[in-house]
Amino acid sequence: MAEPSIGDLTEALGGKLSLTVEEEVGLDLDADEQNKQPIGVAKWCLVGTLLIRRRYNLEALEHTLASVWRLVKGMHMRILGENFFAFYFFHPVDMQRVLAEGPWHFANHTMVLKEANGGRQVTKEELFEVPFWIQIHGLPPDRLTAETGRRIGAGMGRLIDVDAGDGDAWGSEFIRVRVDIDTRKPLRRGMRLSLKDGPIWVSFRYEHLQNFCYCCGKFIGMQCRGCDPQY
Repeated sequence: MAEPSIGDLTEALGGKLSLTVEEEVGLDLDADEQNKQPIGVAKWCLVGTLLIRRRYNLEALEHTLASVWRLVKGMHMRILGENFFAFYFFHPVDMQRVLAEGPWHFANHTMVLKEANGGRQVTKEELFEVPFWIQIHGLPPDRLTAETGRRIGAGMGRLIDVDAGDGDAWGSEFIRVRVDIDTRKPLRRGMRLSLKDGPIWVSFRYEHLQNFCYCCGKFIGMQCRGCDPQY
């Protein structure tokens, strides 16, 4: 015969068994969880991945980035998974400068970075956009304006900034736009524009573009099946 439990005893006494002080206090199981920072989520945190298929030295990655980023307060890196990592910064200015001066590369491979904020974890599947400055060539002189840049840039991805030469584009050969580029798609070589004098073709030149696959038009590490799998 099973021994009676505390619940059975309480029921037998008609619910008259009162709780002790220790029983009344209890335990809040969510208290510690609320005080913990989820992986990849911090006040000044970037999560990232490299557009690469082969293995690489993670320690060399951390040392290289610490050197080229020239951080004032420093950072430390944490491995979150295969080719998935987080950078924790000790000052928000350092983090914002890293975002503003990208894209960044390691061993000639492009790095994807995303700010982790708002209490929501960033997954590796969300890391596919890289900001690039893109030169737009082939525009008539009267179209070398910030408004033209905004309209073209918005058609390429998420527009971040426009550089039209301080509002005086006369004498310039191109304007620049900074856009978040979807690395899952082939890079656009240019765009056909309709003007009152007829259609024209403008070409795009991506600044600091590395390891681009001329076979499929994608970044190395995101290429089509026909490309060399060793990358």
